[in-house]
Amino acid sequence: MALALVLTVGHAPFSMPAHAESLSDAAPTLQGSVTQPALDPVSELPDLRDVEAGPSRKAAFLELLVPLVQAENARIQAERNWLTGIKSRINPLREDEKQRLAQLCADYGLTCQPGKVSSELLARVNTVPLEMVVIQAVEESGWGTSRIAREGNNLFGMRCFSAGCGIGQQGTSRRFQVFDSVRDGVRAYLHNLNTHGAYAQLRQQRAVLAAKGKKISAEALIDTLHNYSTSPGYQQQLLSLLRTNGELIRRHGNDSLQLAGTPA
Repeated sequence: MALALVLTVGHAPFSMPAHAESLSDAAPTLQGSVTQPALDPVSELPDLRDVEAGPSRKAAFLELLVPLVQAENARIQAERNWLTGIKSRINPLREDEKQRLAQLCADYGLTCQPGKVSSELLARVNTVPLEMVVIQAVEESGWGTSRIAREGNNLFGMRCFSAGCGIGQQGTSRRFQVFDSVRDGVRAYLHNLNTHGAYAQLRQQRAVLAAKGKKISAEALIDTLHNYSTSPGYQQQLLSLLRTNGELIRRHGNDSLQLAGTPA
């Protein structure tokens, strides 16, 4: 089980939308264009132990998780697109734009110069490859079957540290965050990678690749996850899972895009 360092305890440190996005709300991502579907918030993770282990359980897990990851990545990419747009603009920002920028800085844990889009903010407001997100969820939750995942909608082993918070791990003093929905858990995981000091190397590597116009791959970012877990060989285990399941994840990703009405 990973350490999964987080900024806050118990719940995600930002507000969740009351309603899902419209089917027409589309935004490009690292791998093309993703339409944000009107998703069921999945308030309770299905008990995937009831699904036969192997291809059937993998398919059920991916059908649940992949669209949620794509929708959250699309939301982040839309924020990034707005930031890059105002950064390159000659005209000064309107007051409402200044307020939106200040809120994004606060959401991503930065103190920004008023009206300025910093390179540090852009390094944080960016997506994470689908394959990496899913592979970490697989490793941390056992394809969604762990007690922490089932009872807390926590697929990523995200810890909490205040007395009595979240769910306790049997036989240890560790406690893990609880989320109102699986999507909330996905959002908190992405926010954690994009803000916590433990993952500064991931953000730096991603920014370097983006600046060079190179593909931001799961393999490139997995190598930076040495602070995510104390388990020996953690990164190698993720890479092994990726080699075994990467193509299956990408296939589900393409299927999800086609169902949402976006060409793969």
